[in-house]
Amino acid sequence: MSLKIIQKLDRNTFTESKPRIFTTGAFLVPMEIVKNGAKRYIWVVDEFIDSTYNDDGIICSPHLYVCNKDHLLES
Repeated sequence: MSLKIIQKLDRNTFTESKPRIFTTGAFLVPMEIVKNGAKRYIWVVDEFIDSTYNDDGIICSPHLYVCNKDHLLES
């Protein structure tokens, strides 16, 4: 089950669905989310360590922390 489906089942959304990328190597860490006192956990990328591709299959460089959604990916 995808994270997007789980969010809909919990009647909660907290992410965008685009851009969507694929990576062959990344470190993940758990993130705790509390909504109305109920805890949920999701995996969040902590660091990219290998090639990452956009929806068109073109290699790109993702940035983990930015002020603007348009700056998340560098082609």
